[in-house]
Amino acid sequence: MKLIDSHVHFPYMFKIKKDIEEPWLRHENEKWFKAWRFEKPIEISNFDEIAELWYQETLKYDIEKVVFVTSGGNENMINLVKKHPDKFIGYAHHDPSTKDAAEILEKSVEKGLKGYKILGPTVDTPLNDKSLYPVWEVANHFELPVLIHFGIMGAAGGIAYHVNINPLIIHDVAKKFRKIKFIVPHFGCGYVFETLNLCWACPNVYIDTSGSNQWMRWMPYEVNLEALFRKYRETIGSERIIFGTDSSWFPRGFCKAYLDEQIRAMVHVGYSDEEIDMVLYKNAAQVLELVP
Repeated sequence: MKLIDSHVHFPYMFKIKKDIEEPWLRHENEKWFKAWRFEKPIEISNFDEIAELWYQETLKYDIEKVVFVTSGGNENMINLVKKHPDKFIGYAHHDPSTKDAAEILEKSVEKGLKGYKILGPTVDTPLNDKSLYPVWEVANHFELPVLIHFGIMGAAGGIAYHVNINPLIIHDVAKKFRKIKFIVPHFGCGYVFETLNLCWACPNVYIDTSGSNQWMRWMPYEVNLEALFRKYRETIGSERIIFGTDSSWFPRGFCKAYLDEQIRAMVHVGYSDEEIDMVLYKNAAQVLELVP
């Protein structure tokens, strides 16, 4: 089984989280750790050590490529990829509304980065505003994958209302800039109906399966991974579904628990071995132009 983990965060330093004062928030945070049996983050301040830990994860789990979507800055990401270019792929990550955002993206690509990550609810300018078109023009020119987080931002207590929280905000952008491969992570993170509509209307929009997808808990109707894998395949086929874990800190490293859950769901839904291979490897390989 070939595997590309297409959604991994690489903070420059991993720190033990401080205690959360609000009892409900603390309870939810503890419940998440308990549910997935994750150990608390450990403090690792050495960049080279973190890079080596991630390299060892690729060997341990036979991962052909790890795609890091954040790394505490584009220069950090460029340096990270250079550590193990045979295993690491990096995305640029900066606010598209900032001055010179388009130029920053272009230079980052020229230095070896292969995509662009945006956190929608942290960008105050609407993503369909024409002031951002220079950024989309650069991404379109390089035919980049652009991964945009929509939906609630963060864990319990995060951002739940924002101009860029609904994935339909990029409808007109995706229609105009057709060479950009837009990727919506976490199955739309609560905005399932809207994301399905966006994918149906825009064939250059892909779905990323990453994370615990705990947003399923607070949906107004019952939803689970099997339902999501079934519904997205019915709408857009298995060709535009891309596996990712949303892994980040150590000691949890690569979130194999997420991989196991998603394979189980695909098998139960009736995905063929070929379709599973597409989700876990082939689709990402094509988006990243690793194969013809």
